[in-house]
Amino acid sequence: MMIKTPLELYKHLEQSNCRRCLLPSCMAFSVAVIQGQKQLKDCPYLSKEKINQLTGGIVLKKSMAEEQGTYLAALQQEVAQQDLLDIARRLDLSLKKETVGVQCLGKYFWIDAQGRMTSECHCTNWVHIPILHYLLQSKGRQPIGKWITFADIEDSGGKEPFFTRRCEQEMGRLAQEHTEVFYAILDLFEVEEIQHVQENIDADKSFLLLPLPGVPFMINYWEPEDAFPAKLTILFDITVSENSNVESIYMLGRGLVEMFEKLIHQHNG
Repeated sequence: MMIKTPLELYKHLEQSNCRRCLLPSCMAFSVAVIQGQKQLKDCPYLSKEKINQLTGGIVLKKSMAEEQGTYLAALQQEVAQQDLLDIARRLDLSLKKETVGVQCLGKYFWIDAQGRMTSECHCTNWVHIPILHYLLQSKGRQPIGKWITFADIEDSGGKEPFFTRRCEQEMGRLAQEHTEVFYAILDLFEVEEIQHVQENIDADKSFLLLPLPGVPFMINYWEPEDAFPAKLTILFDITVSENSNVESIYMLGRGLVEMFEKLIHQHNG
C-alpha cells in the first residue's frame, strides 16, 4: 500500500479532529505526516496493527529546501564537467581568478569550476540555481523586444496559476501597499523605465529588470483607480526559452518577491 498524499492517509484516520496530536484537524495531521513533521503513533486512535500496516507505505514529501538542494547539487555536478573558459567564451562572460561572472540585477555573481557561487550580495538558491542553468543551457540569444506572458513560455503548462498568484499578485500587492519604497527598490537594481513598448500594453508604468543576461523581465504596473485595484503583470522576451527554463523563471520571480518583502520590511523598520 503506497500513500503519497495527505488525502490518501486521511482516509485511514478516525477523522474525529480530536486535536490530541496537537494539530487542529485530522487533515492537518495527515499533511504533517506526509511532510515528516509528525509520526503515525502521534494519533491516539491508530492501533499498533494499523500503524504497522501503514508504515513503510508512506512516501514522505521533500521540503522545498531539500528539493532545491538536490537540484542544485545536480547542476553543480554538471558544471564541474564543463570548461569555464568555454562557457565564458560561448556566453561572452567575464573571467576572474578561475571563476566566471554572471550579472543579476546589476550585481556580479561568480561561479567556480565546482559550481559554487560567491558575491558581495547574499547568495541564495533563487539566484544560484537559475545562474547555473543559464551557464549550462543558454544559447546566448539576444532579446528581440517581442513580449509574451508566463503561460506562453515553452513547457509552462500547469505552472502559470502559481506564477500569477505567488509572483505577479504578490508583487502587485507590495507595489500597491508600499508604492514609494517599491519604486525606490527598483532604482537600486538598475531598472529601466520604458514607454510604449507594445500596442497592447497600456500600463501606468513599465520597467525592465535583468535578472540574467538576455533574460529581461518587463514589470507592468497599473495604479489603483476608483473601484479598480492595482494590477501588476510580468512579461518575458519571446527568446526566453533559449536562455533559461520555466523552473528558473518561476524561481527568479519568487526570489524577487521575497527580496522586495525583505527590503520593504527593513525600510519600515
